[in-house]
Amino acid sequence: MDLIEVKKAAQAGELPVSIHTIYKWHHKKRYPALILKIVGKLFLDNDEWLRMADQARDNQVKEAKRIHSSVTDMA
Repeated sequence: MDLIEVKKAAQAGELPVSIHTIYKWHHKKRYPALILKIVGKLFLDNDEWLRMADQARDNQVKEAKRIHSSVTDMA
């Protein structure tokens, strides 16, 4: 686990998304493996963020290949 304290990272400009987005996700319990509250402070798990980004990239590539193959089949 590579935890980043949200407030410190926001002040340093090192967050991958807005601090407001992180607070909203935490409030809505959207990504519990990504955002953790420890002793009253929010932390972002950088390893989980990278895993999610890799998965999103893989899904986009897979979808693009699917669309491309269906278009070439029509021709």
